[in-house]
Amino acid sequence: MDNVIFTDRMNKVRERMEKEGIDVLMVSPSSNLFYLSGYALKGDERLLLLVLPRGNQSSGINAGAPFILANLLYKEQVKSLPVDSFVYWKDGDDPFSLLKTEIEKRNIKMGKIALESSIPFLFSHPLAETFPAAQFVPGSPLTDPLRQYKDQSELDLIRKACHISDKALAALMDRGSYWLGKTEADFNDALSAEFRGGGLEAFGATVAVGPHAALPHYGVGNAIIEKGKCLLVDFWASLEGYYTDCTRTFHFGTPNDEFAKIHAIVLQAHLAAEANAHTGNTLGDVDFAAREIIEKSGYGECFTHRTGHGLGIDVHEGDSVNKGVNVPLKPGMVFSIEPGIYLPGRYGVRIENLVAIGEKGPEVLHAYPRELRVIE
Repeated sequence: MDNVIFTDRMNKVRERMEKEGIDVLMVSPSSNLFYLSGYALKGDERLLLLVLPRGNQSSGINAGAPFILANLLYKEQVKSLPVDSFVYWKDGDDPFSLLKTEIEKRNIKMGKIALESSIPFLFSHPLAETFPAAQFVPGSPLTDPLRQYKDQSELDLIRKACHISDKALAALMDRGSYWLGKTEADFNDALSAEFRGGGLEAFGATVAVGPHAALPHYGVGNAIIEKGKCLLVDFWASLEGYYTDCTRTFHFGTPNDEFAKIHAIVLQAHLAAEANAHTGNTLGDVDFAAREIIEKSGYGECFTHRTGHGLGIDVHEGDSVNKGVNVPLKPGMVFSIEPGIYLPGRYGVRIENLVAIGEKGPEVLHAYPRELRVIE
């Protein structure tokens, strides 16, 4: 992404800081730092911060200008970030004292400090000791409302990630009966390779055969794919920092009547939720549309989770698609629709797509068929 996009995001955060009376936002390596600057590396035990002052600081050297505090080890990685100044420290230095000196030199007020939510105690405690007179508040209220609504560049990446993941799943399922006798782990490894080949990173999956599919957050084991059992595949991965997330449930061999019935109910619930995913409704309305169908079908107690979750830089972010979440649907929101029915010890069915809210309704971001696919 162009640095102009990151600068604009920082300016929007600073506007929110001004309204909330927050003097400084400090952001460590995290999805929020990626959102604001494009920095994607994970943090370690060395303090690295984006220091973002509010917009009306008193005059001084670079007063009010955002800056990066980083160890010299990361100089090459941070030098292209969209700020005008960098403060580097070496192993053996006290970065907190250096930060305090820099803040004082710039005449930056430190009455109310917002901290990135994922800053560990390793850093938050010394920061509190360095600025004992300051009031510390969470930083997420400054960034979460902005991240909730994706711009065109973000939507384009999510669309592309979904398209790649659809192709990867199709490539595996087109092998059909090849998978009989293979394990969950075999399928997972092959899907991971397809994702990597398509340019996706941070791959993760649930690959669940038979009774394992009744565990919504199962994982991957060594159960054997065989006739008479279902295969639930839930997968996620990112493209240039933005995620795809999708679930399909297949069956090897002709399913019994109950399994076919349950799959049809879940699909009906999924489509009803999708039809309600438009402006004028809330996230709670989307959940209700799916939940009502499953409850009226007699499986309400077997739908044990929310209908969906927000998604973007994190595979789970923002507000949930859940009962009582009265957040209005607006253009730019992206979330999953993934109702499910789970019968412990037997099998489970979940169908998940991502949707983006547009002016004219939901844009379904996955094209892989949702109907029950039986593999002989």
